[in-house]
Amino acid sequence: MKRTEQEQAILDNWPVVTADDIELMNDEFPHYIFSRRQTDGGVEYHTSCCGRTERIEPVRRTEQPWENALLDASYHNQLHTCPWCSREVTMKDLSKAGRRKGLVASRLVVLLHGDEHALYADALSLRKEYETLADLTTRPTYCLCSGYRFAPGDVMQIDYQAWDEGFITWERGQLSRKKEVQEPFKTGSLSFYTHDSYAVIGREVVETHPFFQYCQYFDRWQYRPSGPRGYAHKYDDLISYLTAYSIYPRQIEMLVKAGLYQPVSELICRRKRFAAVINWDEPDPRKAMGLSGQELSQLLAIHPDFGALECRAYANRHLGTSWDVEDAATFWNMWGLELRPMEVLRFCRRYQLPLGKLLRYLDRVTGRESSGTARAEAFIIYRDYLDASYHLGRCMEHSAVLWPEVLFTAHDEATDQWAMVQLQEAEAAGRGKQPKGAKDRARKYEFELDGLLIKMPMSAAAIRLEGQKLQHCVGGYAKRHLDGVLTILFLRKADAPHTPYVTIEMQGNQLRQIHGFGNDAGRVSPSVKHKGFLESWLQWLQAGSPRDDAGRPKIPKKQKRSVVA
Repeated sequence: MKRTEQEQAILDNWPVVTADDIELMNDEFPHYIFSRRQTDGGVEYHTSCCGRTERIEPVRRTEQPWENALLDASYHNQLHTCPWCSREVTMKDLSKAGRRKGLVASRLVVLLHGDEHALYADALSLRKEYETLADLTTRPTYCLCSGYRFAPGDVMQIDYQAWDEGFITWERGQLSRKKEVQEPFKTGSLSFYTHDSYAVIGREVVETHPFFQYCQYFDRWQYRPSGPRGYAHKYDDLISYLTAYSIYPRQIEMLVKAGLYQPVSELICRRKRFAAVINWDEPDPRKAMGLSGQELSQLLAIHPDFGALECRAYANRHLGTSWDVEDAATFWNMWGLELRPMEVLRFCRRYQLPLGKLLRYLDRVTGRESSGTARAEAFIIYRDYLDASYHLGRCMEHSAVLWPEVLFTAHDEATDQWAMVQLQEAEAAGRGKQPKGAKDRARKYEFELDGLLIKMPMSAAAIRLEGQKLQHCVGGYAKRHLDGVLTILFLRKADAPHTPYVTIEMQGNQLRQIHGFGNDAGRVSPSVKHKGFLESWLQWLQAGSPRDDAGRPKIPKKQKRSVVA
């Protein structure tokens, strides 16, 4: 691959791996002292820690205390302290260690260097073998997987893992939506891969660098909630963090110092910028988020989810509210985990509904002291009802249409009528035969385990019949199922595969709804009753829906951990 003059100059001046670096790499491996008793009674020692080969004679003119201690400790697998370098070691008797294949080890490390202009990181794969006598004292061999150069305003990566000559990518000026600079040590296929964690050598380079010493990675970032609390030996986000800091140094520093870790985490992991909330070109956090001094104090006091701030910006802009941070946090926490609050706001904007009136209506439907889950379920029922009413051509300004006295009855009537219209339209258009992508979707979702099975309906009529038998509103979802907008699935008992039992709504790998007869009124929810089955199925979905040659689902088995001596 052709390189620019700047890239070639950077590579020509790249720091080299020194002997001191190799010694630090060697410390990433367990240390051993190998011993062998000679025919004359002397004992020969080979140290993997400090690379020495020494011999203690059988008859000595003077005896040193460390010699006697070493001779006394020369039992296979005994722990000891190296007398030459004081490292902790494991004693290995060569007469009992065999060919020592079990001692072969690999490590992944990121080695840091720096100069006044930039910080350099080499991602190295290390390996140590102990097959020959020379191997016993040799330093680890290493292979360069990727190299990184971090400078204010730009980051360069040269990747050797997939390209022998190295493939160069840059992040300049601002972070792109696509990660041009990625973590090292890819594992997996080209279409789906992950990154292995690694040890860091030379962290003092970061802590003393004139630009990066303020990045807070080792000082504060490691102590964030859910972080390793500073005790980590392996890392998986250092490269991504330094990349973001190189582009937005002041912003990253201030957010982390303030304990606002979520936007930084989303930025480095998923490149989610919270653009409606944060102006990343503004280094002052208060100005960047458009907050008053009082609102900034609220933010630092309650640390809300930044999704709440997105809701605040949307509601204040489109719905005429004047929320502060506390108001947004309260709204965000009203909906449990089953619903994204932004869906409520967008729904209100779509139908020009007063947000306060909608919240009061849902409280009347569910009870003022109801949980977030109950409120979210009531909103989903109301949303489906209003969508069906809109498509049926009802007057969307009439209060009896907007705010029905008995929501659940009105919902079932409206969605059943809309299902009938959809079915007639689908049949008239000749689209009632099979859903879009039916074969692939069926292969993805259909599943059987422990006397239960999941099957995908192949016609709108089947979905409508399911709704009639179970007395719920699934018929209103038929057209969206046929178009591939969402997927309706039937959960059946294996010994009665044609008898309606439970209905599931999926969007991708996310389970949106699951209901049995009469929407489970007065009954245990299927999500509770069949929790183990559903967890196994969703885990199988997340794994890519693997199947064997006969097309049967391959259920991953839990493997017992084994310890290799």
